[in-house]
Amino acid sequence: MPRSRRDAFDARLSRAARALVHAIPALLALVLALVARHAVVEPADIAHACDPAPWAGWCAGRTLLVYSFATQGIGWLALAAGTLATLLRRRRTAQLALVAGTAGLVLYSFEPSAFGALLGLMVLVRVPPPPASLPGRGQPTQAAT
Repeated sequence: MPRSRRDAFDARLSRAARALVHAIPALLALVLALVARHAVVEPADIAHACDPAPWAGWCAGRTLLVYSFATQGIGWLALAAGTLATLLRRRRTAQLALVAGTAGLVLYSFEPSAFGALLGLMVLVRVPPPPASLPGRGQPTQAAT
């Protein structure tokens, strides 16, 4: 493979690797939210067991989870993080918006979660990588002697 083709292939591969790294936390949040929804929130047996004492034992965790999406807390977190990431162009804040938005979409907080996840995703797509990860960048230049 000629040198320029290899460099282009490496650049595409590094973009794909970066995209995968950004997708892993969102996919993990999706899986955990699906498990929480289908194993903890929706089963009628668990709901009936927690009705008499919603704050006793492990029912307290379920009650907090139900309150978090009853007030759309996860969605508002995603929207706030997405807005902050858009204003400051911060990757970590954008990643938080994407993760919280993904979980919020599964846990009944559709509107603010969708907007927050989209804002975070737009920042992740637009923010350039750090200079050290670009080919030929971040390396000290030597003066010609």
